[in-house]
Amino acid sequence: MTGAISGAFTDAATRRWFAGLALLFGLTALAGFQLGPNRHRIEHDLATRSQAALTTAGHTGVRVSFSGRDATVVTGSQSQADHAREVLATVAGVRAVHTEVVTAAVPIEPAFLLVAVDGRAHLSGRVVAAATRAALHDAAAGTFGTVDDRITVAARVSADPMLDRLPALVRALPPDASMRFGHGTLTLSGTARDETARTALTTMARDTGAIVLDRLTVADPQDRLDVLPALTFPAGGAELSKGSRAVLGRVATVLAANPSARLRIEGHTDAAGARDANLALSLERAGAVREALCGYGIAAGRLTVAGYGEARPAAPDDTPAHRAENRRVELRAESPWSG
Repeated sequence: MTGAISGAFTDAATRRWFAGLALLFGLTALAGFQLGPNRHRIEHDLATRSQAALTTAGHTGVRVSFSGRDATVVTGSQSQADHAREVLATVAGVRAVHTEVVTAAVPIEPAFLLVAVDGRAHLSGRVVAAATRAALHDAAAGTFGTVDDRITVAARVSADPMLDRLPALVRALPPDASMRFGHGTLTLSGTARDETARTALTTMARDTGAIVLDRLTVADPQDRLDVLPALTFPAGGAELSKGSRAVLGRVATVLAANPSARLRIEGHTDAAGARDANLALSLERAGAVREALCGYGIAAGRLTVAGYGEARPAAPDDTPAHRAENRRVELRAESPWSG
């Protein structure tokens, strides 16, 4: 009898315990159901008012979110985070402020370097696009033939429209050129064939939009004159042969490409005949050359003449061949680029 009573009591207590537990779960679920929407409304209200306060304080790039009444602020610097914390402390309802500083990746400036040595172009630098690298490589290959390409492509490199204009400039570079681009500045060095080529290069460089540091020099025009056939004359005469006139056409081309150059025209004779007559003949030969160059469009003011007669022979005046060699006109270029 006692056991039956005890068992009944235990069953009743168990049923009451489960009933209480079920009631507790029900109340908890009901509270969550009622508080969930309300919490979202509170968080949304706090976020809206906090964002407005931050914007008013000048923090347009700051993000703020809430978990309950606790704010999380994401900024780009510690000083901005500290100021945002002060601003949110004044917003009613905010309990705590947590900050996160996320530093944005700083873009790397693009750079390009070309150095030409012995017909080989050495390329280095960094660009953002493979197409830019390919364009620079192809331009260098077309100009110099062999290319040592060490340009890197990286996503962090900032884009620069000036780079897109460099291949055209690379195609116009002289054989010994070097070109450096970085931070919006373009430096050119090397030896241009003539003044006209140098002007064209610097104009193209400025057309890229970069600041141009021009360290180009110009080849001495005398070097181009020295390889031309000699200007020789018949014995006792100052007449220009057809071949000599063709040579003077090439001389005029050199002078036209080097506007600052002047030309000294020096006449000579062999030793046959009287000294005074030879001196006059040498001046006449120099004058014939000057007249021909003027006919090719060269200003007379850029040309000076001198006659030395037989005083400066190019060879011993002892054979017909040597005497023909001495009957000549020599050309001396004078320019800022002369050695």
